[in-house]
Amino acid sequence: LDDAGSGQGRLVMLVGEPGIGKTRTAQELAAIAEERGAQTFWGRCYESEGAPPYWPWAQTIRAYVQQADAERLSKELASGAAAVAEIIPEIAEKLPDLAPAQRLEPEQARFRLFNSIATFLKSAAENQSLMMVLEDLHWADASSLLLLEFVAANLINSRLLIVGTYRDVEVSRGHPLARTLGNLVRETGSGGFQRVQLHGLTVEQVGDLVSISRSDELPQNLVATVHNRTEGNPFFVGEVVRLLVDEKPDEIHRWESSIPEGVRDMIGRRLDRLSSQCNQALITASVVGREFEFGLLAELMRDIPEDDLLLALDEALDAHVIEEAPGGPERYQFIHALVQQTLSEELSTSRRVRLHARIGEALEQINADNVTAHVSELAYHFSEAQTLLGTDKLAHYTLAAGEQALAAYAFEEAIELYQRALDAMAEHPADEHKADLLFGLGRGQAAVLGRSELQQAADSLIAAFDSYLQSGDDENALKVALNIFPNMHGVSGLADMLFRGNDP
Repeated sequence: LDDAGSGQGRLVMLVGEPGIGKTRTAQELAAIAEERGAQTFWGRCYESEGAPPYWPWAQTIRAYVQQADAERLSKELASGAAAVAEIIPEIAEKLPDLAPAQRLEPEQARFRLFNSIATFLKSAAENQSLMMVLEDLHWADASSLLLLEFVAANLINSRLLIVGTYRDVEVSRGHPLARTLGNLVRETGSGGFQRVQLHGLTVEQVGDLVSISRSDELPQNLVATVHNRTEGNPFFVGEVVRLLVDEKPDEIHRWESSIPEGVRDMIGRRLDRLSSQCNQALITASVVGREFEFGLLAELMRDIPEDDLLLALDEALDAHVIEEAPGGPERYQFIHALVQQTLSEELSTSRRVRLHARIGEALEQINADNVTAHVSELAYHFSEAQTLLGTDKLAHYTLAAGEQALAAYAFEEAIELYQRALDAMAEHPADEHKADLLFGLGRGQAAVLGRSELQQAADSLIAAFDSYLQSGDDENALKVALNIFPNMHGVSGLADMLFRGNDP
């Protein structure tokens, strides 16, 4: 933070297991940064597939844009305004006279976007230091990680501090974040990037934490048991402490042999103390995601009066299972991802599938006037529900989400979306939906695959072309032919594709 304030931009990763205190540490640092006059903005990655590309970056940049005046924003964005506006629509609302960005080849367009964002962030931090927190990067999409590499390489001579958090236990050697971390070390050197490994509390610290929460001291052997069972993990210790707080002194001795071994057992014991109606609401919300809106939850639980549902959420707030989320009224988030996971895992596969279907249909209804802004969420929920609802809505929203990803140069996310839908439709006969998905897949592959892998893109485009011809859709078949990328010349099958079954 000191380095960034003096004009030496930095990237720091807070690393550790779930519950070790990464978010809490970042919150404390943010409080110090704000006391020193810095601006702080937060973005979070999500485990589910429903978030759009660049989501953690979009949250932080959007929050900055919303509080900036138009004149200052225009100056800070400069010539990159149109490029950044392609993924942050609020910029166009603040700067209504903004002309569209010039069309470029995919790789050039993505470079322009990344360079525009990096330049904007450095400019925004010139007069007032800027701290950006990107949480749960082990769940980040590929485009967000590529943007992180680009921005980190351009931190020098800036007053920008980026703090990332991730669970090292989830980052194997082949994980996308592992590759990003390796690239960061090479590109920024030891001065610009560092990792801070967080460890568990000592026995003495666990005793202090328990004493703060209780009016009396616990026997030392019980404190040691708590430490051994939790390995000093602050979140796990906190779960045990919440259970111990409600126990009478003469009942404490039984905990020495019954403190739960697993965090899910600890969370489960706390949830058991909540009413059945509160648990029902929380289980439903857990399938929506880490964050959820009251309006959507009320739509999913129509059999419960709104006042009763609000009381259930108040109960969960009082128990510190959920908290109010930033970003608008009547928004909530689970206090920790582990709480959400514990709740969602209580559902059978059949119930979870049906709940995803209801969530998708409710999202359609609630956002009927602005469904475009929710296509990634809808694609995810209808993907999870395709065994119940079929693949029509999955294909429809995947195509929309895929086009958005391609338009934002998030080619890796587009490929993943299209491929997931095609896998779900593997047993279906060729139709317009499959042809559209193959066309999108081919465009995404052609934009990012190396020369040795371009045959995959060619095969996708050829399959799309044939599907269109078989269905008599010559217009879209022509679109495929006209979308052959310059870097694909010489790849086998493309030339023959144009004349297959047709008079040259």
